Amino acid sequence: MVKEPRESFRKRRPTLFAAARNIAEMFDAHVAVIAFSPTSEAHAFGAPTADSVLRTYLPADQTAAEAAARVARMRRELEETKVLVAAEWGRVADTCEEIREAQAAAKKDNWWEVDVQALGEEELPVFTKALEMLKTDVQKLLDAMASDRASLQPRGKQ
Repeated sequence: MVKEPRESFRKRRPTLFAAARNIAEMFDAHVAVIAFSPTSEAHAFGAPTADSVLRTYLPADQTAAEAAARVARMRRELEETKVLVAAEWGRVADTCEEIREAQAAAKKDNWWEVDVQALGEEELPVFTKALEMLKTDVQKLLDAMASDRASLQPRGKQ
């Protein structure tokens, strides 16, 4: 049995808008969804509002052709950014390999014990960032342990 289009639209619209709301909340994204029912009635969801999203990304003084060109430019920029991100991840992977090789050559148990003199100039910023991340992770662990110890102390002995 084929459902009537209006009934199908009525049931699916809340799911569509819930998905849009989830995306907006999870990624702090601006989202606008405009759906037209089979009777041409417009229904909109926007975060923060549909109007604000449309005004931001499709200014009122812009023609449809200009809007299409702007969207095409944004898509090109997205693709260029994806290429840059992939290249950066490749650089990080190469640096990790260099660090592992330096670790093996120096017969060190831990990557952070590598002699920085064994690394090249390109590897040093990645190595420094990795050390900073390790320091942050260790500090978070120490803070959590201190918090756990404090919560186990009797009230008067803190």
